[in-house]
Parts: sequence; structure tokens; C-alpha cells
Amino acid sequence: MHNFFLRPYPIEKDGKWWKYALIAGAVVFFFLFFLRPFGLANYQGNTFFVSLCYTLWAIIATILYGHIVYIPWAKHVKVWRIWHQSLTFLLLLLSITAGNSILDCVLFRHSFSWIYFLAYIYPTLIFFIPITLIIVSLGYQKRLRTRLAEMLPKEDSSVQKNQVVTFHDHTVNGADLVIPVSDFLYAEARKNLVDVCYLHEGKVEHQQLRSTLTAALADANIPSIFQCHRSFIVNLNNITAAEGNSNGYRLTMGDNGPVVPVSRSYVAKLRSFIR
Repeated sequence: MHNFFLRPYPIEKDGKWWKYALIAGAVVFFFLFFLRPFGLANYQGNTFFVSLCYTLWAIIATILYGHIVYIPWAKHVKVWRIWHQSLTFLLLLLSITAGNSILDCVLFRHSFSWIYFLAYIYPTLIFFIPITLIIVSLGYQKRLRTRLAEMLPKEDSSVQKNQVVTFHDHTVNGADLVIPVSDFLYAEARKNLVDVCYLHEGKVEHQQLRSTLTAALADANIPSIFQCHRSFIVNLNNITAAEGNSNGYRLTMGDNGPVVPVSRSYVAKLRSFIR
């Protein structure tokens, strides 16, 4: 569980706080109008109007929270993780609840007290903590399907440029391929040959060597180069997009470059790089 909360959680760059605000408002309205906690079940007045007031506050509070707290906070965090996202939701809920307790005093005309405030906080946390964890977990699974490339760790490009990998051709007069690690995209096994795909002066090039995929992986001997399929090895640093699920992925190598499959048996290995 500890490792789960430390995993990267790519955030939406555009924010979409209007959407989040409407969702928060809908949840609050459902919670109040249909479940009627905090004594609303015994309220003789217009329950719809009261629920609507709290809903409007939830929408306003969510928008303000997004622009005043969430966005500035996210900009100062190098790697946004699951625990950041979970804490963000809980703090938002507490903000909405704090406003609700004040709104309650206005609507029902009674004095504010900390005991009354805590009476609001307790059921809210009990009800929404599991919901928050479910929402964040579902969001994480969605990101595994569509934004895995952003979650994979990348080495500094200057580090890989200073590293060289030699792929050996095992024929008598074969020419070995020596390239910077940063230029290597993937290698594919083709019967008795290995097709090495790499970048040369910004263009995708191929060279076939008399070798095996096992030998090519041994030649690389670098953690960022790993086997993702029985016929492919790839460079983790050059994955620019990844889409799929537990049944398999498709990795885009380089900028709009070739696509490499990840078979089902190697999905767990690919995800193990997330940290």
C-alpha cells in the first residue's frame, strides 16, 4: 500500500476545473437531497432549495480551490504522486465541508461552534475517504491505459548520450553496430537476424545483424533497455506514448516513430519501472 501511494500520477495539464466543480456539485446534491444527513430528513422546509445552496457552494469552492491551491501546488512538485492526488481530494472535501458548516448557520440561523463544525467533518470524512480512494484508483488505472509513457522514469538525455552500446554481428566478417544509447529505439528478432532500429541525425535507421535477441539484450546490458515481447527489446528513455491495458500495450518509440508491441506476459515487467 505504501508503494502504491508513492507511484507517479500524471495530472491534467488543462485543469478542467469546471468539470470537476460540476461533478462535486452533483455529488453534494445527491448526498444531501437523497440521503438527507445532518438532520435534513426531519427538515420541514424546502429541501431542494437547501440542497441547491450547498451544491452552488461546492461548485464555487471547487473552482477556487483548483486555481488557488491545486494548480500552484502542482507546479512546485517535481513528480506528482498518488498521495498528492488523494490528499488534494481530501483537502477539497474539507474546504467544502468548512463552508457548509458556515452556510448551515446562515440558512438555519444558529450560532457557529467548533463542536458543530466537527459534527460536519466526521461523517464527511467517513463517507468520502473510501470514495476518494476509489476515484483516485480508477484515475490511476485510466492513466496506466493512456498515459503510461509519462509515468515511466526517464534518465537525463545527456547521460545516455555519453553512453555507447555495441551490438555485435556474429558472422565472421560482420560489422558491429556502435551507437549512443540515446539513439537506440528498439531491436526486433527476425529468425536468425536482429533488426536494430535507431536514430541517426534525427532520422530512423535500421541495421540487420546476425545475432539473437538474447545476445542483443546482453550487448546492451543497460537497465533502461528491456525486453517487452519475445521478439522485441526497447529503450525505456525513447518511449513517447503508451496505450493499452493488462492484455498488452503499444509503445510509440521516438517522436511519431515506429510502434512496438508489449505482450501480455511482459506488461507487469513494463509497469514495474513505475516508481
